[in-house]
Amino acid sequence: MTTLEEEHDFAKPWAKRRVKTYAWCSAFTATVAVGSIIGVGVGWIPMVPLTGVIACFLFMTPVFVMFGASWINAPGETRTTLEKANEFQMLWFCIAGAASELWWEVAWLVGDLAGWMHITDQQRWGWVFWYYGINDVRYLNSDGPLWAMELVVVIGAAVLLFSWWKLRNAGNDPDKRIRPLWWSFATMSAMLTVFFIYFVAEARHGFPNFPRHGFWDVSIILIYENLPWMIAPVVSLPFVAKQLGYLYGKRAQQAASVGSNRQTAQPAVAVGAHSN
Repeated sequence: MTTLEEEHDFAKPWAKRRVKTYAWCSAFTATVAVGSIIGVGVGWIPMVPLTGVIACFLFMTPVFVMFGASWINAPGETRTTLEKANEFQMLWFCIAGAASELWWEVAWLVGDLAGWMHITDQQRWGWVFWYYGINDVRYLNSDGPLWAMELVVVIGAAVLLFSWWKLRNAGNDPDKRIRPLWWSFATMSAMLTVFFIYFVAEARHGFPNFPRHGFWDVSIILIYENLPWMIAPVVSLPFVAKQLGYLYGKRAQQAASVGSNRQTAQPAVAVGAHSN
C-alpha cells in the first residue's frame, strides 16, 4: 500500500507569537477605523480627502503585516507549506468576513436601499462611506450593478466565515474538511471574479466614476485598500486545491487500510469456525 509523501497537521495550534501579532494588528486596525469615524463625526478630525488617505493606509497596513506573519515560523517551529497556507487562508476568511464585508458592505447595501448613501462633506457621520465614495462615485450615486456586485461579495463573506467555523472544528478529519474547503474554493473564485469585474467595467469606459486622479487617491484608496481582496484569493486558491487533493488521498488511504484489515480478519474467522 502506498503512503502519502508528506503529512500535514491542520489542527496544530498557531504559534503564540503569531497569535499576538494578529491580535495587536486587529486591535490597531479597529482602533484606527473606529477612532476615525468618531473623530470625524464629532469634528475632531477634518472631513477632507486626506483624512481618508491617511486612515486607509493606517488600518490596511496591519492586514499586510498579518499576511506576512502567517508564513513565518516561530523559533523552533516546523510547518509544511500547506500548513502555512492553511493558516493564511483561515486568517483571510476572518478578515474578509467579520472584519470587512459583514460590516462596511452590509451597512452600505442597506443604506443604499434606504437612500441614505448620497452623502456630502457636511454629513460627518457618513465619513466612512464618503471617503471611498468620492473616489468611486458609484457608492454615492446608487449604482445598480455595483449593488449587485457587493451583494455577491457579502454572501461570499458569510460563506467564508461559515467555512472558517467548520474548518476550525474539523481537525484533520478529511470528511469534515473537504466540504467547507469546496465551499471556500467556489466562494473565493466568485469573489475574485467580482473583483476583476469591478475594475474592468470601469476601465472599459476610461474610469468615468473615478474622478480623483491624484497619486495618493489612486494608490492608497483604490489600489492599496483593495489589494488584499486580490492577493488573498490568488494565493489561497491553489493551496486549497492542493489541500483537497491531499485530503482525498488521505481518505483513500484510510479506506484502503480499513479494507485491508477486513481481509486479514476474514481468514481468522474462517479458521475459528472450522476448528469448532
